[in-house]
Amino acid sequence: LAIILTTLIFIGLASCQDPAKSRVYMDEGQKLMMRYSQYAQAEEALTKAIKYDKNNYEAYYLRGCSRVNQRKYQEAISDFEHATTLKPDYADAYFNIGITYHLLNEEDSACIYYKLADKYGRPNLEDYLKRCP
Repeated sequence: LAIILTTLIFIGLASCQDPAKSRVYMDEGQKLMMRYSQYAQAEEALTKAIKYDKNNYEAYYLRGCSRVNQRKYQEAISDFEHATTLKPDYADAYFNIGITYHLLNEEDSACIYYKLADKYGRPNLEDYLKRCP
C-alpha cells in the first residue's frame, strides 16, 4: 500500500510539470511587462510559468525583471540568482543582479556581478566596469 501511495504521489507531482504550459505563461508575462508595463500581472504569469517548469531559468529571469520594476529588489535578486543556478553562464542575469545592487546603492556587490556578466560574455560593460576597483 505504501508503495502504491508513493507511486501515485510521484505521478501527481510529475504531472504538475508542463514545459509547454510554462512557455505560454512566460510569453504572456513577457508581453505584459514589455508591451504594457503591467509588472504585477507579469509577475503573476511568470510565477505560473515557474509552477509548470521549475527549471525555466528564463521565467525566473523575467520575473526578476518584473520585480525590479516594482521595486521588489531583494525578491528580484533572488530570482536572478535562481536563474544563474539553473544556467551558470547566464550573463544577463548576472548583469541584472549588478544593476539591482546598484539601485540599492551597494556598489561593491554590483561590481562583483558586472564582472561575472563580463566573464560570461555580456557586451558593452565598459561604463559599468570602470566604476569598479
